[in-house]
Amino acid sequence: MHRDPTTFLDRMLSGTPTDVRLLAQRFRDHAIEPRCSIEETRELVADLGYESIEAFCAAAGLPAHLAARWERFGASGSVRQLLLMMRSQREAVAAAVEDFESSTHVGLDDFMRERGII
Repeated sequence: MHRDPTTFLDRMLSGTPTDVRLLAQRFRDHAIEPRCSIEETRELVADLGYESIEAFCAAAGLPAHLAARWERFGASGSVRQLLLMMRSQREAVAAAVEDFESSTHVGLDDFMRERGII
């Protein structure tokens, strides 16, 4: 057992600088950086086709406590970036389907919409 906390901290910090940096960055990402508002988080998951934050988290295999946290505080900035990218990809697929249908008249839009893809 370490009797001097300073020695213990010094040893810990000198042995794992990467871990400390990652821990500090995680703290900054989740506690200091601006979060996505609750309303925007709800809007983004709705734009992705989910009825609620809870439904999105369940579909993604995320723990229920994470959905509760997003409902209370909004998503982190990094999660916001991922949700925006996912929405952008969904919009790109919808635009491609629209272009495809305008030239082929096959009905791909209805087919994909029925399956919840767009």
